[in-house]
Amino acid sequence: MEEVFTPYKASLRSKYPVRRYLRGVREFHPNAKYYLLCGFIAAIARSIFQVAFNLFVYELGYRQDFIGYLNGIPSLAMLIFALPTSFAVNRVGYKKPAIIGRILSIIGLLGIPLTDSKVLLVVFRFLDGIGATFIWAVGVPLLMRYSNEDNRVFLFSVNSALQMGSAFLGSIMGGVIPEIAGRIASVSPKGIVPLRATLFISVLFIIVSIIPMTLLKEERKIKTREASYSALVMALPRDKKDMAVFAKVLFPATLTAFGAGAMVPFFQLFFSLRFNMSTASIGVIFALSGIVSGVVTLAAPVLAGKFGKVKLIAATQLASIPFLLTLAHSLNPRAVVVSYYLRHAFMNMCGPVETTFFLEQVREEQRATLHSLRGMLDSLVRGGLAPFASGILQVKGGFPLAFSMTAMCYFVSVLMFYGFFKSAENVSGMH
Repeated sequence: MEEVFTPYKASLRSKYPVRRYLRGVREFHPNAKYYLLCGFIAAIARSIFQVAFNLFVYELGYRQDFIGYLNGIPSLAMLIFALPTSFAVNRVGYKKPAIIGRILSIIGLLGIPLTDSKVLLVVFRFLDGIGATFIWAVGVPLLMRYSNEDNRVFLFSVNSALQMGSAFLGSIMGGVIPEIAGRIASVSPKGIVPLRATLFISVLFIIVSIIPMTLLKEERKIKTREASYSALVMALPRDKKDMAVFAKVLFPATLTAFGAGAMVPFFQLFFSLRFNMSTASIGVIFALSGIVSGVVTLAAPVLAGKFGKVKLIAATQLASIPFLLTLAHSLNPRAVVVSYYLRHAFMNMCGPVETTFFLEQVREEQRATLHSLRGMLDSLVRGGLAPFASGILQVKGGFPLAFSMTAMCYFVSVLMFYGFFKSAENVSGMH
């Protein structure tokens, strides 16, 4: 595949860090810049939507079991359409699938605040899920194509920073917009009208995000075998040793994903129903949690070098469990908010370290397959099965029962992970 060169190394000669950073950004390929801008705007929309969606559906009269089901619909769509959309991207390029994906998301997201029908809510969520799958299929391949070894890490870091910034802005806006709309309409910020207005505004951001993608210029169609069925099959483990490694990676990771999926999608409702927090307060909590997670993640590589990846991953995930149980059972809002931040920090700080470690356990030609399988299982359980199961438990036993299930999943996952990999630290090529 033809690689796009940018003279990033020249930027490193500047003695001023800010100047080096800005020069490096300027030297990104124009298509990469368009995508970064598109992703930033779209991520703001998603964060706004995330704050308001569950509260809106709850105000329509539905309870956590159906809300959990709705939260799982996009992941089901991704599970079904992930490979077909990857093939489409390989054959027609990035521009058309990215635009089509956002149009489908717009239809889905626009329909949600316009209906109270169970069937239509499911249909619109599914359309949004298909759109999100198209967008997902474009993202990483596009950034890979329009970068090279010199600037690829920097490009992905900038993308990550922009996503963090958009999550902060979107969460704040998702909390403040209902407050403003409620005052204008002289109704509660948690009422149907303010939350509907918030969802409409999120759609506007998605519409605006299409503009940068229309500017993208592709030299030729992209045809690769990276996502072909044959390539996937050929890289699947064939002997008992490889199968065992795949199983050791996928079992604890999937269990952790199930636990997270049973809890994370419901935090808006948790803070609203249990402590009667305002939408603005919920938005601020969500925004600050992203900042906390980003800061602690920066420390993970240093700590991994000092203590080892296996010990660090196991220790941080285990440390999150007491704070998770506090979330489940405490009635003190201050203690709960602090526990929310600490649980979020401990569970997320080693995400990149964990991904790197897992990929180090298999041969290079198997890494893409392992990553894909993990992503598919994650999508199935985190986005599909777990929210649905959690919603049923919440209806029967409230948040404590559902969150306690998450704690059990985390605990068993940590034991499995450490038992499987405690001796792998010295043989996986890590330092």
